[in-house]
Amino acid sequence: APRYTVCPCTHMGKQYIAVHLFTYDVLAPFEKGLQDYAIEHLRKKQGVQIHLGAMVTQVEEGALHVKHGGSTSYIKYGTMVWCAGIKPQKFVQDYDCPMDESGRFILVDSSLRVVGDPDVFAIGDCATIEDNRLPQTAQVASQQGAHVAKLLNKGDDAAFKFENRGAMAYLGGFTALAGNVPVVGTITGFIGFAAWRTTYWFMQLSMRNRFMLSVDWTRTLIFGRDLTRFGYRSQID
Repeated sequence: APRYTVCPCTHMGKQYIAVHLFTYDVLAPFEKGLQDYAIEHLRKKQGVQIHLGAMVTQVEEGALHVKHGGSTSYIKYGTMVWCAGIKPQKFVQDYDCPMDESGRFILVDSSLRVVGDPDVFAIGDCATIEDNRLPQTAQVASQQGAHVAKLLNKGDDAAFKFENRGAMAYLGGFTALAGNVPVVGTITGFIGFAAWRTTYWFMQLSMRNRFMLSVDWTRTLIFGRDLTRFGYRSQID
């Protein structure tokens, strides 16, 4: 579902900025306890005004119109950020492959072969398994890629089995959360932040990348996030 974040002021300084989040839900893939934790953190610690179940019906210059339940309202803004869901590139639909009921994803069998064409594989966000839809995450795509590589090397038809290794979300500052983590279950707060950073540090492909990432994190901790930008100002076509 689309999410709209608006800031009704354009002054530079946190004391002049109010952030409103209009969304149907927050962190839908996570369990309800972690969703509630994230909402409370964003509201109390980050000062975000969250409007759950809200639907933006119209956007115009300087204001947007919102429907919440049976009532409608509008809010003025200085900056608006629209976050939408992901979908495959349009060229995926041009291959005449069998598609799911929405017409957006290539339909594959349990071994990730395109239905009706066993010589073609489709993985990641462009495909969905017949009768077994999985979340569109990097974790799923990574495991699917490894599975297809194994099939090509061994030449068998083993079914793909997704192994949920947990999910993480960064909430700002030194706070993050993780769900479905093996052994421990859920992690929140600073421990969740440390786990989030550690996980992504080990996921780097080389010690050079890990070193550069550590330097970048340390520099940001000491001097703050680098907002320097070179080049021309972005323009909307």
